[in-house]
Amino acid sequence: MSIVSRRTLFALGTALSVCVALPAFAHHGWGWTSEEFFELEGTLTDLYIGQPHPTLTLNDGETDWTVELAPVGRTLASGFDETVVAIGDTVVAHGHRSTDEAEYRMKAVRLMIGDATYDVYPQFAAELDQ
Repeated sequence: MSIVSRRTLFALGTALSVCVALPAFAHHGWGWTSEEFFELEGTLTDLYIGQPHPTLTLNDGETDWTVELAPVGRTLASGFDETVVAIGDTVVAHGHRSTDEAEYRMKAVRLMIGDATYDVYPQFAAELDQ
């Protein structure tokens, strides 16, 4: 194989890797969220605790919202898991919604279920108490 072919293959491989990785970086960062805090109250209709991060589906009476939580380890460390909530429960999520208002999606820093509070991002949730 010539040097030019190896360089071409390397460049194509690198470009493909970047194209595959970029959506994951965009999805898991905070760049898609607004800066202002947002509160969503709704009925839990679905729950997923797993990789890459847990998610809830909350229905606010009109729309199903996807609520993304912290990575699994952080979420579980907050005390939140599938034993503290059930489908049909009312959940209040505090965090940041998508900057695309047509997208019903938010990243939560705090969940409230009944009298219990779960700060999945405690460093950001502390801002809610100020």
